[in-house]
Amino acid sequence: MEAKAIIKQEELNPTIKGSYRWKVIIPMIFVMYLMAYIDRTNISFALTEMQKTFAITSTVSGFIAGVFFCGYILLMAPMGHFASRKSARNIVLILGLLTGVFSSLQGLVNSVEMLIFIRFLLGLVEGGIYPAMGVLIANWFPQNERGRATSSFYLYITVAPLIMSPVSGYIISNIHWFGLDSWRWVFITQGIPVLLFSLLFYYLVPDHPSKSSRISAQERNFLLKQQEIEASKPKAIQEKSYWKAALNRNFIFVSLAYFMAGGIGNYGIIIWLPVILKEFSNFGYTAVGFISAIPWLIGTVGMVSVGVINDKFRNKRVLLFLLNVIAGISLLSAILVLESNIWLAISLISITIVGGMASSSVFLTLIADVFPKNILGGMTGLWNSIGNVGGFVGPFVVGVLMAGGNKLTGVGFLSVCYLIGSILVLFVKLRKED
Repeated sequence: MEAKAIIKQEELNPTIKGSYRWKVIIPMIFVMYLMAYIDRTNISFALTEMQKTFAITSTVSGFIAGVFFCGYILLMAPMGHFASRKSARNIVLILGLLTGVFSSLQGLVNSVEMLIFIRFLLGLVEGGIYPAMGVLIANWFPQNERGRATSSFYLYITVAPLIMSPVSGYIISNIHWFGLDSWRWVFITQGIPVLLFSLLFYYLVPDHPSKSSRISAQERNFLLKQQEIEASKPKAIQEKSYWKAALNRNFIFVSLAYFMAGGIGNYGIIIWLPVILKEFSNFGYTAVGFISAIPWLIGTVGMVSVGVINDKFRNKRVLLFLLNVIAGISLLSAILVLESNIWLAISLISITIVGGMASSSVFLTLIADVFPKNILGGMTGLWNSIGNVGGFVGPFVVGVLMAGGNKLTGVGFLSVCYLIGSILVLFVKLRKED
């Protein structure tokens, strides 16, 4: 009955689909986090050249890439709480400016220790932005639109490497301005846009429909009504206390599933894909940059498709299970052909990216479905913190395994993590009565 009421109200409101929310707010949320997320793509291209500059092993390189997440998890929960109770866009402004500064500073360090410290600080400030984005999406998009809105936001996962793989590959091969190593310019040039866009974001994105003069009264009333309807539905996790919510079995299983698939699996692919392609082919850096973009282009199309499916698929547990099984099996298959047929391997890795990256957007909508709104921001931050510990574990373990001499062992580790994540998510209850 409630679902029919939502559909009827949407049909009576013809401004919804072409509104400011879809034309401005979602594109701004997407681009803002895309720019912040770029550092997780460009580090994968800088790693090989950094090893030459600082004479470090792949194990140390994996630690440098992964230490970002040690900082990333610390501010997520407190900033998510602040975003829910106070202002999400204030968080995005302040932490976005700091993200731009620390991103560029990575290119100016003269020691491994300083690089590790700056990457820790970069993770620290960037970590608070993510839960703020989740709160903004929940504020501006009702449940029956949230799958498409979230998948549009999550396109940053595939578009960042799609755009920056060829750009970073070109910079590594060609840019040596003022006598600085090319890998330094990868960081310097890609930190500045974050600074400028943070200011534009603050100007264009209000915290809540009730505080916006950029939408019609009709649409504002529609959105507030949908929020009332959604708030009246019983959630799987009804706790008002963060501590009790964190100990709820649903939260534990969804966090562990995301840790394995979204954290270890996805970030392992993001960090090491260019290195793997360089290792098992005769391509130069520029070619690796363009070839690395192919799986992300296919993944982008897959993300959009899954966003539509997510809004119509009633059981998100089954959807997440299928996506991560596809990711894990495709990656295992890629291992078998990586040495003999690089192009088939790239095709299979593309399927892995579709499954693995698309599942991240489904995870976020699942979180919004099971938590009451008053703790949504804080619990989104805590959930993503736990998941992103895998962002440290994945790159580091893969680096250790690759240093052992068998490069394929590291890739196999990632595929197993996807499969474990797919099983864990089946233990999550989506409704209070389950």
